Amino acid sequence: MASLLFDSSNLIQEGYEQFKCGIFKVADFRSWTVIVSGPDLIEDIRKAPEDVLVFEAAIDEAVHSLGPKTRRSHFHVPIIQNQLTRELNDSVYDIRDEVIASFRDIVPSNTEWTKFPALGATLDVVSRTTHRVFVGLPLCRDPDYMSMNKQFALGISKASSLLRLFPSYLKRCIGWPFVDVPANLKSCMDHLRPVMQERLENYHRHGRNYSGKPQDLLSWFIDEVDGQSDEEKLKHVAFHLLVVNFGAVYTISTSFTQALYHLAAHPEHMDPLRKEIKHVTASEGWTKAAMGEMRLLDSFLKESQRISGLGAISSYRRVVKPFTFSNGTRVPAGMTIGVAAWSTHLDDSIYSNAHTFDGFRHAQDEHSQMVTPSPDFLAFGVGRHLCPGRFFTVTVLEAMMIHVIMNYDVKLETDGKRPEDSWFVTDNIPNSTANVLFKKRNCV
Repeated sequence: MASLLFDSSNLIQEGYEQFKCGIFKVADFRSWTVIVSGPDLIEDIRKAPEDVLVFEAAIDEAVHSLGPKTRRSHFHVPIIQNQLTRELNDSVYDIRDEVIASFRDIVPSNTEWTKFPALGATLDVVSRTTHRVFVGLPLCRDPDYMSMNKQFALGISKASSLLRLFPSYLKRCIGWPFVDVPANLKSCMDHLRPVMQERLENYHRHGRNYSGKPQDLLSWFIDEVDGQSDEEKLKHVAFHLLVVNFGAVYTISTSFTQALYHLAAHPEHMDPLRKEIKHVTASEGWTKAAMGEMRLLDSFLKESQRISGLGAISSYRRVVKPFTFSNGTRVPAGMTIGVAAWSTHLDDSIYSNAHTFDGFRHAQDEHSQMVTPSPDFLAFGVGRHLCPGRFFTVTVLEAMMIHVIMNYDVKLETDGKRPEDSWFVTDNIPNSTANVLFKKRNCV
């Protein structure tokens, strides 16, 4: 069990090598998790009916287990899939503006090498940038609101990973040291209350599409939420905003920190990336379409996600009815199924020199963009439950990376030696204490 807590990558790698393109299982404190690999078995999961294999979101389970009684709902998912993604063409201007403002406040310009805590600085920038699109100005810059969101994202990430291993009757006592969900929910409601009250008043007075209505996640939540009172609606909105906050702030912050470490460790990528960004923006400006033309940048971020991804397992499903794979293996109800993402991404038979970082290895394949799912790239899951916010995630990652590349030189404290990651349960965590040195460029 200690191996699963602190050495899961090697434990799952061992099973992957023994049962490649097959099935094996690992034990936790409540049951067994069945791990699969290979295109055929992954396709079985993708095609499985919803009433047989149920998508298991660890964050959702953790928030409900540790928080106050709140009715279960996933009304935020179609909003992220539709409105948030559809509005990215317009949101990219706010994203870029907040990235610039955040770096100006958090990583001030200095023509001498100055060190900053990589993960800490990244969390600050990501929190402000994502909530610029979630709740708008000025709340996205409120220090207390941002602190609450960052601490919740970090705490719930640890709790959700650990709680997956334990039966329901132990979840609350296991999870409470990591995060106080009721306190975070109350804080979120307190911050949102005056903003939401003003918007609801305009909504009731002037109708759903009132003049000047902000086009952000909060407005879209208000459009869809139901409840017997405004306070009940507020609680429901705040609860789902916390869930989305985790998915955005934690995922983007850890992913960007990993990419920043790779950029500092492999400075040979810097000039080609700068040339691409300068060329594309000169002809197309700062638009979402322009970002889509930056193949080297997309490849660099995808390669970082491949070699330093979020975890050893992706695409968790809970078996609610007995399920039989195409190879004849039958999995009984009550077990959990996952895909060996980490081992797949580091398989030399799939990626040449898979353990070597090659930032531009994906650039020549126009069908190999970071947001595009495949049995060989599992960062965003598989099937109908692909990460609904992946387009938003990649847009924020690209905007932040563009700003760093075009405005700074970066290096590690120990040249060429990338800070080591750590593992907690099946999560891969970037080094949380390492610094990256920034120096303002003289010309952009």
